[in-house]
Amino acid sequence: MSVTARPLDLSRLVDSTRARGTCENVPLMKTSVTPIFSHNPNPRLSSTDAEAVVKRHFGLDAEASALPSERDQNFRVVTDSGENFVLKISNSDEQRAVLELQNAVFAHLARVTSELAVPRVVKSVSAESIVTVGGKQGHTHMARLVSWLDGTLFVNARPHDARLLASLGTSLALLDQALQGFVHPAMFRKLHWDLRHAAEAFEHRKLMTEREQALLHDFAQSWQNISWQQLRHGVIHGDANNYNVLVRDGRVVGLLDFGDMVHSAVVGDLAIAAAYAMLDKPDPVGAAVTIVRAYHAGFPLTVAEARALYPLITARLCMSVCYAALNARAKSEDSYQQVTAAPAWALLERLAALPSAVVTDTFQQACSDS
Repeated sequence: MSVTARPLDLSRLVDSTRARGTCENVPLMKTSVTPIFSHNPNPRLSSTDAEAVVKRHFGLDAEASALPSERDQNFRVVTDSGENFVLKISNSDEQRAVLELQNAVFAHLARVTSELAVPRVVKSVSAESIVTVGGKQGHTHMARLVSWLDGTLFVNARPHDARLLASLGTSLALLDQALQGFVHPAMFRKLHWDLRHAAEAFEHRKLMTEREQALLHDFAQSWQNISWQQLRHGVIHGDANNYNVLVRDGRVVGLLDFGDMVHSAVVGDLAIAAAYAMLDKPDPVGAAVTIVRAYHAGFPLTVAEARALYPLITARLCMSVCYAALNARAKSEDSYQQVTAAPAWALLERLAALPSAVVTDTFQQACSDS
């Protein structure tokens, strides 16, 4: 089953962005929609294949071991001298420009901040940052080698105390502040996970039970009432979930997997991170308040952003369960697709019992207090 997307009018989007003063002289680039499901098989290289790629293109003798990934393929690579890297094999339908966007962001962040752990792209023996490798069934894939970042994933870090949660807000504020003014043509793409396009996820409610559909109804309505024109826009990470946040010594130090970067509402980064950090918490709103307060201290939210935050948080949770329902039908064998569905449903049940106006006011007060 595939998702049908409306075409993106890049010229209108760039014109509106220029009107807000957030970019200058943006070159237009024709981009296709990044699909929920690839029409081509995911890369299926073996560890031996990965080792051969590293040897051929980067001149390194190394041992490779597979890492989890959704639509691409990643390997941890340990060289004979003990150096650690990640070999990233992209899906065959990935656009080169999107990988160039990621590489450009890595370089930009390394220049403007020393407070975030950022991957470093390793050039090949032929001085390329992106190489092409063969895959199964005659497909080719683009590959990159990036530096390994030591740490623990947020999902595995313990405890999820106020210090850790506040550091998540602080790190996101550093990231979003650092990305202000950054422009790359590929960020103006259509991405199904972009919170601005949550309506496409809500279309899949028909795959759910009547009770589940009813649970999402008010959250969908709140998303529809967001005044997007009042929100600052720029390039965002777009997927600060619990598996993409890196922790060292009890605090967040950086983010992984920049594959969902897109031009969108900047507050979306905070909303996405808060949505996932709230999962399985005894006091989910309290946890979010800690994150929001720390973010606001580093990169102040506008009043409109503070008021849009809760509808954006619940929209992301709804998108997660909607696409999980779609994925369950299309990719029932892939357990990775369902990793947050159950806790997201549990959190939505709890949030549905709370007056949304009270939660919104709580977030706005958190910004006033910091």
